[in-house]
Amino acid sequence: MIKRVKAGDIGAFEELVRKYKEKAYRTAYQMTNSHADADDLSQEAFIRAYRSMDRFNEQASFSTYLYRIVINLSINHLKKEGRHRHLSLNEEIIIESHHPGLFVGEKDTPREALLIKELHQEIAKAIASLPLSERTVIILSLLQGLSHQEIAKIEGCAEGTISWRLFRARKRLRKKLQSYLKG
Repeated sequence: MIKRVKAGDIGAFEELVRKYKEKAYRTAYQMTNSHADADDLSQEAFIRAYRSMDRFNEQASFSTYLYRIVINLSINHLKKEGRHRHLSLNEEIIIESHHPGLFVGEKDTPREALLIKELHQEIAKAIASLPLSERTVIILSLLQGLSHQEIAKIEGCAEGTISWRLFRARKRLRKKLQSYLKG
């Protein structure tokens, strides 16, 4: 498909957009906590990817290439805005992150639903308070489900660095969320 895009096939690029638009949007949203910003940033990411397709190294996957663009745009946006918004963890993201105990079910009482909502907010605040490099790997690893190898390609660093960032981020999150952890 990349070869087709490089040859000028707009339809092939439209297929890439359809395939990756939700992931690009979700990543930008998790970084900025703004639907409007996520729309703008994900669209800008595809525009930049298209414009630089001739420089795209086909040894990496397109998703890795696109994630890097989205992350860079999001980080630049946050720096430009001069603030780091709180990360929102909605039910859909948590469900997709394989944490089935963290969403409100039909059988939950109103009290249980309120406690789960409070936990979501505390998790979001804890993740948002992480240094940007750690927040990025948490989002890509835990929320997007990427491997250490994929994240290392996106971040342009060694897998060991990603492992270390995740270790530190999880340690910080455990400390911040200690009152919610059992045992």
